[in-house]
Amino acid sequence: MKINKKYRGVVFSCLAAAFISIPIAFFMVLINYGFREGFFIAFLKSALLGTAISVPLANIFIPLAEKIVNNIVEE
Repeated sequence: MKINKKYRGVVFSCLAAAFISIPIAFFMVLINYGFREGFFIAFLKSALLGTAISVPLANIFIPLAEKIVNNIVEE
């Protein structure tokens, strides 16, 4: 199944947000909580919340960053 190319930016932003926020959640829970009972649940909660926050932010700021970079970098 392929998604229409007009949704490329949204799909890219959502995947980028998930690929960044999930590993960050893992290491932050590991650092602050450690490997002990309840780690997996704490990680899942943190990963879900982090992804829920980062997806809308990524959809706003990735296109903005792309426009800024296009304005300041020569072709």
